[in-house]
Amino acid sequence: MDISEFNRLSDQKNYQRHPWETSRKNVLKYFLNQTNIKFPIDRIVDIGSGDAFVIHSLLANNFATEYFAIDTAYNEEIINQLKANNKNSQVQYLSNLGEYYANYDTQKNTLFLCMDVLEHTEDEKIILDFLQNETGNYFFFAVPAFQKLFSNHDILLGHYRRYSLPELENLLNKNNFKILDKGYYFFTLLALRWLEKSRKKDQKESIDNWEGGKFKTDLINFVLKTDFKIIMLLKKLNIRINGLSCYCLCTK
Repeated sequence: MDISEFNRLSDQKNYQRHPWETSRKNVLKYFLNQTNIKFPIDRIVDIGSGDAFVIHSLLANNFATEYFAIDTAYNEEIINQLKANNKNSQVQYLSNLGEYYANYDTQKNTLFLCMDVLEHTEDEKIILDFLQNETGNYFFFAVPAFQKLFSNHDILLGHYRRYSLPELENLLNKNNFKILDKGYYFFTLLALRWLEKSRKKDQKESIDNWEGGKFKTDLINFVLKTDFKIIMLLKKLNIRINGLSCYCLCTK
């Protein structure tokens, strides 16, 4: 959870969510509906859940029976605020995976989300080792793409690295994940980031500082929604194009 996200928890009325966050949530929902996973699944565990925006969106659409939001930034004060913000929903908030495995029955059909998390850890195996025994369950990993695009903006966000899709595949294969699907998304943002990098013009704000108006926000959401639909269409034609993020859907 980005420290800047703390500020939004107690000021929900005045907070304007960045269209990247909304679009990423929409990409996940669209993608999950295209998979062979039978929903509602028993449980969804969102690792690195932040302000729990994604997990509550999935709850609202009945993707599972049980929901867990896990983030190392969670403490009692933040958890209480999250519960208040979300009207004491059925989501369980935990501060780490160790707490999850120590206190809950894990013999349930589960989808683990690990979106934009691995790049925040100096050693990815800290997370992947926890998931070693999750045989038969599903995992959705998403990470920022292309180390050549690594910049001060990544440092601001707390990133250690970016990945190519082959690098993400290799990491997951080495840790005994079986990849069911893979690809990139947000090719329009990739073009913009390359342009920023070539002009040496770096972003100095996190996604928490969004001040775009409704028209700009709606336009970006529309472009990114169309972006993903185009990528999925091309994928059906066995054409893969690069994007600013890459993903792998896995099982064990």
